[in-house]
Amino acid sequence: MVVLRGNSAILKCSFPDLSPDDVVTWVTTPRKVISSGSKVSRKYRRHRVVGDHKRGEYNLVINNLQLEDGGEYLCSTLEGATKEVKLVVVAPLSAPPKISGGEIPSKAGESLHLSCRSVGGNPLPQLKWYNGTKLYSDVSVKYNQDYDEVSAKLVLAKVSKWDHGSNFTCVADQGYPGVVGPKFASRTLKVHYSPFVRILQPSIHAREGENVNLTCAVDSNPAAVITWKKLGDTMSGFGGNGGHILRIPKLSRHDSGVFQCTADNGIYPIGVGTATVDVLYPPTIDPAIEAEVTVLYGTDDFTLECLATGNPKPQIRWRRKDTSLYWENPLRFHRVRYDVQGKYECVASSKGFQEATKTSFINVVGRPSIQGRAAKMAVRRGSTARLVCDVTADPVPGKIDWLWRNKHGVERAINVLDESVMLDEKITPQGKMGFLAVKNVDEDREGTYECRASNMFGLAQKEIQLQVSGTQNALGAIIATTVTVVLLVVLIIIGVVLARSRGLICLQKKTEIPRVRASRSAAAHAKYGRKLGHGTNDSGIEDLELHDVDGTLKPRPPPRADKDWASVGLSYSGLVHSATLPPYATVERQRPEGGDTETDIEWQLTVEPPEPPPKENVKHLMKHATTASNRNSAAAEEQGGGCEIV
Repeated sequence: MVVLRGNSAILKCSFPDLSPDDVVTWVTTPRKVISSGSKVSRKYRRHRVVGDHKRGEYNLVINNLQLEDGGEYLCSTLEGATKEVKLVVVAPLSAPPKISGGEIPSKAGESLHLSCRSVGGNPLPQLKWYNGTKLYSDVSVKYNQDYDEVSAKLVLAKVSKWDHGSNFTCVADQGYPGVVGPKFASRTLKVHYSPFVRILQPSIHAREGENVNLTCAVDSNPAAVITWKKLGDTMSGFGGNGGHILRIPKLSRHDSGVFQCTADNGIYPIGVGTATVDVLYPPTIDPAIEAEVTVLYGTDDFTLECLATGNPKPQIRWRRKDTSLYWENPLRFHRVRYDVQGKYECVASSKGFQEATKTSFINVVGRPSIQGRAAKMAVRRGSTARLVCDVTADPVPGKIDWLWRNKHGVERAINVLDESVMLDEKITPQGKMGFLAVKNVDEDREGTYECRASNMFGLAQKEIQLQVSGTQNALGAIIATTVTVVLLVVLIIIGVVLARSRGLICLQKKTEIPRVRASRSAAAHAKYGRKLGHGTNDSGIEDLELHDVDGTLKPRPPPRADKDWASVGLSYSGLVHSATLPPYATVERQRPEGGDTETDIEWQLTVEPPEPPPKENVKHLMKHATTASNRNSAAAEEQGGGCEIV
């Protein structure tokens, strides 16, 4: 039990099963009898026993407690039952503790000794040091019981600027917060430290002609003296070189640089801070660039550099006059060609300023070009269609892209992930060739295939119409073409027969087979492409531009008759007359290998020789031929003209 000095304390003691013959006594240490039953010794005038004795209650009451009343008390009976009670009498501190040390300012980096001393109180208090809420554990504490005194010493090995203004508190606590509260004393430290400089705007960007203020914030104790200077230059013409603010009116490009603020309060080290001023001004192109440059055709790696000044550093580019096509600086051509000629502008641009330009007359490269025009290609169903894209460009395009637009107009890009196609590329002396192989083609693969190639100067593209020969459209075109050719041949044969019967066509005296030049070109036939000298129409190897024909839809002519005894116009001229019709006639299209010629088509008439007559009838036939010849000559003389058959 804890009771404040001067108050009363009740020490409780009860034995419920106490018999009428039992006696309850109170004893204190050392063994001194205070009471027996309800009777109290005369020595203890401030003590008395209270309670309901019939219920076995014998409580000891002590009034006006003194420090000597503290101790252990024992309540017992003759039968040996006991109860112990401990009484603590607390005497509060008469005054808070006292602090010594830290009365004068300390310099940053020095040590500081603080001492706290407390006198009186029971029990003696515990002393603790705090910096705000931080508890210091490394404290030296000394107790002097003779003088009821306790002291605690705190040593700070090195104070800093952050200790300036700190509140160090010494707390004296007797350990019984419910009875008596702690007492404390505080000391606010004063620390002198060197200047700390902070530039509010360490980097300033301003346009030429504007005003600028530089601010230097200084933290020091005591206050410092502030000065300004420009590193590597003087500061003449400025609004002032002292104080926290430096004013620079009407900036020029020469004011760009580093400005230094210095703060000094006599404590080392001196505070220093810098501010960078960046003066922005518009771009200007070096006038030394030539207005006209002459370059030989075929020159490799030709460059033209443009120099410009400005702040921020201008971006320098080249562009074709009156276009929006830009090149990096220096302007470079890997190979100069005649189409390079033109006017180019050097453009220097900086953010926030108008562009600066200067024109130079030079030559420039062109965009990529794909050989040939838009093409149509027919392949057989189930074969492989091989498309070629021949690109001429400098610089060479990075890659050749293929696109496919089907019959319904749906377009998609072709890539290597498509298992139905194969893509390949090959560098050529003129640029690059791209190859696209469409495997196992059918009607679903028909449509427009487009190849694209681009470099830094532009884009080129070409379309190829792919048609599968097994479709109804292709079969109809072949049938129509065949019928047209057959009808044309029949009409020509009929015309020749009628003309000979009327004497309008005569056979000439020459060993060659007569030829009649057609007055119109033959209709074009469907082509089945193959590479020259290789494969067949079914080999699936096609060319992108030209498809040479390995055959024709019309029948081929029979071999020419040799000059034997049955040749027309030689041994048996009499057997040939105007009423004789050749058993058949064909048209052979004259063309060079690998190409078609749509003009100068010749029609060749071939007469099949008759069966040789029996030898016994040779004389009769000769006579019959002579007679018929004479009749024809006479008829011709009567009509005023005729034809001679030799």
